[in-house]
Amino acid sequence: MAKTLQRGISIHFIDGTCLNVSFPLHEDKYKRALMVEEVLKKRVLLIEAEGEIRCIPFENIKFMNIYPVAAAEVGGLGLIAGGQISE
Repeated sequence: MAKTLQRGISIHFIDGTCLNVSFPLHEDKYKRALMVEEVLKKRVLLIEAEGEIRCIPFENIKFMNIYPVAAAEVGGLGLIAGGQISE
């Protein structure tokens, strides 16, 4: 049986907590691009998981790590590619 490719997001909140979410890879790249645009416009992240929907306002988010992602998938959003992060 083939393993389903997983994607994930780590949401770091301004209060110092973190929420990790994994989800299957969605193959429709055009639909993903539209979804990213819609999330940025509405400034709220909606996540369906384990039979519930979580609504996370951007005002509560310090930063997010989304993985894996190809730069070409979000290039129209002004992405800075090839960076390195030091903390």
